[in-house]
Formats: sequence, structure tokens, C-alpha cells
Amino acid sequence: MAADRQQRTVVLIGAGVMAEGYLRAAGELGLRVGVVETPTRYAALTARFPCIVDFEPVDEADAVRDESWLAPAMALAGRLAPDGVWGFAEAHVLATAVVQHRLGLPGPGLDAAVVSRNKALQRAEFERAGLPQPGHRHTTRLSDRREWALERLPVVVKPVSLQGSQGVERIVSADEWDDVVARRDLEGPLLVEEYVEGPEYSVEALVHRGRVLFTNLTRKETTGPPHFVELHHEAGHGAGRPLLRKAADALCEGVVAALHISTGIVHLEFRARADDDLLIMEVAVRTPGDHILELVGRAHGFDVFAACLRLALGELPSTPDGRDPVRAAGSLFLSAPRPGRLVSLDLGPWAGRPDVARYEPRLAPGTQVRPAENSGDRLAWAVLDCATPEELGVLASELTRGAVVEIADGT
Repeated sequence: MAADRQQRTVVLIGAGVMAEGYLRAAGELGLRVGVVETPTRYAALTARFPCIVDFEPVDEADAVRDESWLAPAMALAGRLAPDGVWGFAEAHVLATAVVQHRLGLPGPGLDAAVVSRNKALQRAEFERAGLPQPGHRHTTRLSDRREWALERLPVVVKPVSLQGSQGVERIVSADEWDDVVARRDLEGPLLVEEYVEGPEYSVEALVHRGRVLFTNLTRKETTGPPHFVELHHEAGHGAGRPLLRKAADALCEGVVAALHISTGIVHLEFRARADDDLLIMEVAVRTPGDHILELVGRAHGFDVFAACLRLALGELPSTPDGRDPVRAAGSLFLSAPRPGRLVSLDLGPWAGRPDVARYEPRLAPGTQVRPAENSGDRLAWAVLDCATPEELGVLASELTRGAVVEIADGT
């Protein structure tokens, strides 16, 4: 059996820090892994993960572009003839889906991948399926939507294909609308949406041949308006809120059906006006950011990365039901208190705590910083693992207060 597993090969398209769980799981499963990544990232991985047997480079400067990943992914797949292909982050979704489609391997489906990479296409598909979502307009020029927007203030402006709150703004007045038009009228395709008041959540689901096997509910805390950058996630939420949990699962089932998602991960973000009144923000068919997949595994007590690799191989993984988490797991992020030059960041109070699984600074001294307007602005992160949600909330507050951030004016 072990010898048979050793012969199986998976191509991993993209292998950032939050993808290392896949490599650890691959080693435990006896899989061979080919990696499509930048040379710098590959060099950081190859000695640590002996399961990596081959590599195809992506140019460092072009790694953020969807178009950069397909040619190297096809080259590597041609050499390895993999049994499965798995993509990591947003820029890897389309290349992964094309390779899966061409090789006849399990995946969400090429059509689902295309729709997931464009928020305007998502809105059109959800409208067709009658799924709840904000009122919206897709436009190539913001100025064309002035009348519609001013009748519905507040509204949110967002790009159709970026992530991590990049380019997201809430507009509350005619003056603010005119300001955003002056800055962004020629930016290109944008969505204008009615602003939905209510807390933010996400559902992380594992799907096998169109059937939802497992769901996790994640509660989110953000910076609030105007940019809504996520600062705290709590996986395994909802055990004491059956109405919310039932509504979230039903919404996820509806999205899977509407987009004809076949096999893989679904990361569905929504707002809740009430526990049974949910509106879709967006959906992705890739590993969620902010360490959420690791949190899911910790909260529910199973190797979710191994389950994903089994899905990639066409297998039916064993999963919990998701309704009875065994731990309270969270991720925490620091935002700068004010703009300026980061002089120092002291995370000493985070060290040596058994409920802090891991932590790292993100930005180095000397960096120009600001209160977070997108995920890239955040100063540091930590993965938290506690016995109860109450303990998790207390810990997150203590760590936020304990970090010492020194910022100087100017550059």
C-alpha cells in the first residue's frame, strides 16, 4: 500500500507559506510533489520537504498575474503526468483549472474557476440562481453609475478580480462619490454595490463531485468602513447558533449548485443582517487566506490539508460534520495605529504562550505603514489555539494590546 502511494504524484501550483500544510500532508501520505513557484520560494521549500521531486519556475516579477502560471504548470504536468493537480492562491486558480480540465483530473470545473475570478460574473450567476446578494451594478466608468449610487447610499466600490480588500471603498455621500470618481473613473471594470450592514462570516467547504462533504463557519472582525480589512478570524463558529449555521450551510449548497462546482475547496464570504438573513459577498474556489485552512483543521481536529489532497486524487476523504468543533482557533493581525515610518515592532509579549501556535512580523522596520487599507498593510500575524471561543477573544485582545509599535512621522 505504501509503495502504491509513493507512486502517486500531485502538482501543486503555488506554494506560499499557507500552502506548507499541503506539503507536510503529502509527505505523510507518501506522495511525490511537483511545485510551480518562483525560484526564491522553491529554494526556501526544497530542503524542508523531501516530497518535492520536481519544479518549474515562475518569474518573480510576474507571479501576481494569472497568465504567468499556465505555461509552467503545463510544462511540469507534461513531465510528471500527475495523478492530481491542486492550486493554492487566487492567481493560481485559472491555471490549475485549465490543467485539471486538459488532464481529466478532479477540480472545481473550468467554468466555476472562471466565474470565481470575476466578481461581476459571480453576481450575474447568483442573480440567475435567485441567491441573496446586494443590489449591484457592473461598470467600466464609475461616472456612469452616479444616479444609481446616490439613490442607494451608502454603497461599496470594488474591483472585479482583486482580493484582500484591495480597492474596496465604502461611499456615504455625494462628495465622497465625486472624489472616488475623480480618482478611479478610468480604472476599468468595477462593481458598485449596496452596502450591507451586519457582521461578516465565511463558509469553508470541501466538495466532492458536487456534494458538500464538510463545512466550517468562520466569524470575522474587520477594520470597518471604509476598507473592511480583516483583522481577526474565528474558525468553528456557530455551535451555539443553529439558525445561522443552518442558513450558512444552505447558502453554501446554493452557491455550489449555481456555479456547478465539482470537487475542491469553496470559500464563501457573506454578511448576516440576521441569523437567517444572509447576503453573499463573494466566493473563491481556492485555499482561503489568513491561515483559515489551518484554523479549520485545528478547530475540527482533522488534517484538512490531507483531505484536500485526497480530493485532488479523486478520493473521498473522511471528514467531521463540522457542527461540533473541538477547539477555538483563530488568526490575528495587527494594523498600524497611524501612518508613518515603522521604527520598531516588539512582539515579545506573544512569545512562549502555549495558546499562540505561531506568529511572525510581516513588515520590517523602515517600512512606510498606514492604518490598514488592504491586507498587505497589516504589520504582523498570529495563529491562536484555545479551548473555548471566550478564551480566544480574551487572548486576541491581550495580544493586540501587548504588541509595542513605534512609528515615526515622515519617510
